[in-house]
Amino acid sequence: MTADNKQKKLGRQDRRQRVILFRLGAVLTCLLLLALVELVIRLAVPPPPVNIEDPYVSFHRLSPLFVADKTGTRFETAGERLTAFCPQSFSAVKKPETLRIFCLGGSTVQGRPYSAETSFTTWLELNLRAALPGSDSEVINCGGISYASYRLVPIMQELLNYEPDLFIIYTGHNEFLEDRTYEHIKNKSRVLIRTHRKLLNMRIYSHAHHLLSQHMGRGIPAEHSPKTILDPEVQARLDFEEGLKSYHRDQAWRKDIIEHFHHNLDTMVKISRAANVPVILVNPVSNLKDCPPFKSEHGSELSEEQIQQVNELRKQAAELDWSQIHEKLRLLEQSAAIDSRHAGLLFLVAKCYEHIGRFSQAKEWFIKAKEEDVCPLRILESMHESIHEVAGRYKVPLVDARKLIEDRTTDGIAGSEWLLDQVHPNITGHRLIADALYEVMEENDIVQTPADWRTRRSQLCEQHLASLDDAYYARGQARLKRLAEWSRGRIPEK
Repeated sequence: MTADNKQKKLGRQDRRQRVILFRLGAVLTCLLLLALVELVIRLAVPPPPVNIEDPYVSFHRLSPLFVADKTGTRFETAGERLTAFCPQSFSAVKKPETLRIFCLGGSTVQGRPYSAETSFTTWLELNLRAALPGSDSEVINCGGISYASYRLVPIMQELLNYEPDLFIIYTGHNEFLEDRTYEHIKNKSRVLIRTHRKLLNMRIYSHAHHLLSQHMGRGIPAEHSPKTILDPEVQARLDFEEGLKSYHRDQAWRKDIIEHFHHNLDTMVKISRAANVPVILVNPVSNLKDCPPFKSEHGSELSEEQIQQVNELRKQAAELDWSQIHEKLRLLEQSAAIDSRHAGLLFLVAKCYEHIGRFSQAKEWFIKAKEEDVCPLRILESMHESIHEVAGRYKVPLVDARKLIEDRTTDGIAGSEWLLDQVHPNITGHRLIADALYEVMEENDIVQTPADWRTRRSQLCEQHLASLDDAYYARGQARLKRLAEWSRGRIPEK
């Protein structure tokens, strides 16, 4: 290569480098300007109001959960809401020394199969009365039967009117109970949806989105909305004849529900933060080892010959007793290797591992069985992850009820030692959750505990238990039987 050609080549390389550097400089300048504008807006402009509009569903004629009583001095649960909620009341004028806590969730919060008298909400209030004898403590139970997270968002927005000092959210088990579609979001990229959520953390983007949403939303009648419009109260599929039969494996629907759950958690935490009201999230516990799946289906990819083979292996395993456990397990695992989607089959494998004391493997199979349940009446693993993710991202306290109970179970698998059915803790479990909530409140300086409070707490708890008559427990046991029938698709719960 001649010296002239070398010089030309070096000149071209130099020009390319200058072009690249210029473009990098332009990008960096734009980013710096964007960061500067973002900083100025954060310092000078208040954040836009939290957008509580649900992009997935809307409601038809929602009424308030609480209304003023005849005297006008107290708020009480509205009569038309008592089919789903238990009676609660609190003063219309909050005293300065009152600590007012609202607990939101489903039937677990309400204390089912019993009622609020033995829910963690009552035990928490007794803890507070023992620790703060000179002040008023109100723990108000907003647990609605079969209420999912999307029904809690408008309730939380209403509760801001009643001067809350703390929100506690325990939700996740009821997301699959109501029939709803997500047709209007099927064509939207999940990557774009997640990117949009992250960009909302930028003040520039959030203000622009708020203004655009206001403009786009004007004048659109609810009946023309592409979203599913739900009735004011829950219409659970299991409340209808052959409701269990209506459940079939639908991976797209499942993903949409998980996304919706994450969105609702995110919205509720944003609502509390915008109102400067602390919030505690609770990670729910469910019964893994003593609750068989509610509905099972074979994997859709299996041929008739494979299904027949799976059923034959299961039949052979069923003919063996527990003295032949290893052969039984071998046959069931061989069957599960062919069909890894049949929840009932996975549960049988788990029970075999439990029987031989291999508890870590048993737990893995129990979780697989829960995840493959075609009628998911227990929170899914990805939803547990959502709760942890939202708590971590917003740095809000988390009470992990699942871990609390697993750590106190000999084999580390939640079962009937602590839970009365698939999701509802027994009374001891509710007391455990209440104590954990109190500890988190103490750690976050919401309450300050005197040294002698535990003695007072024990006395108050014993007095409260003594006040509950035999009829209270009998009603709970009768309701527990109805819940068992309802969850298996045999009778309506209500």
